[in-house]
Amino acid sequence: MSQNNFFIVCLMIIFGWSSVLLAEQNERPFVEGLEYQRIDPPVPVGNSDGRVEIIELFLYACPHCNALRPKLQAWAEKKSDVVVLRRVPAIVGAPWADQARVFYTAQKLGILETAHGALFKSIHDDGEQYADDQSVMDFFIKQGVKPENFIQAFRSTEVDENVSQARVLTVKYGIRGVPAIIVNGKYRTAQYFTGTQEKLMEVLDMLVEKERSGH
Repeated sequence: MSQNNFFIVCLMIIFGWSSVLLAEQNERPFVEGLEYQRIDPPVPVGNSDGRVEIIELFLYACPHCNALRPKLQAWAEKKSDVVVLRRVPAIVGAPWADQARVFYTAQKLGILETAHGALFKSIHDDGEQYADDQSVMDFFIKQGVKPENFIQAFRSTEVDENVSQARVLTVKYGIRGVPAIIVNGKYRTAQYFTGTQEKLMEVLDMLVEKERSGH
C-alpha cells in the first residue's frame, strides 16, 4: 500500500469513528439531572383519568413563555388521548403574584381560553404594560367584562386562594425560572435545562412515554 493510500485509509477510519460517536451523542437518551430533574417528593396530580398530567408554569411577561405557549398547546392537542395540559402561573415575587391574579380572575369570569392568549399578545405584540389595577381592568373591559364584574372577581376569596396555591406549587415544583414543565408531578424540565424549546419538546415526549410505560 502506498503512503498516500495509507493516509487516505486512516482518514476514512477517523471520519468513520467521528460519525459513529456523533450519532451516538445525538441519539443518547436524555439524562436525569441534566435535561430533566426528579421532584422529591412527587406532587399529587389533579386528574384521575389515567392521562399524564402536564403542568405549564409561566409568566405573562416572559417572552420565552409567549413563544412556547402555541407549541405546547398544539403538542397537547395532538396527544390529548394520553396527556392533559394544565397551566399554573409561577410566583417567585410580588409582580409575579399580580400576573397570577389576572390569570385566575379570567378563569373565574369564564373567559380564560380567550383572555389567556389575548394577554400574551397585548404584552408581546402590542407593547401593553399592566402596572396597576386600572390597566388590568381596562384589559378585561376590552374582553367584554363589565367593570363591576371584574372588581368582584379580581378581589374575590376564590382568586386569593388560587394565587396562594400557585405560590405553594411553585415552591413544591422547585422551579427557578420559566417556562418550566412538570410531568405527572414527578419530573421537571425547562428551557434553561434543554437550551432550546425544540429539545424541551423532545424531553417531554420521552418523559410522557416513561410515565406511560411505568418506568
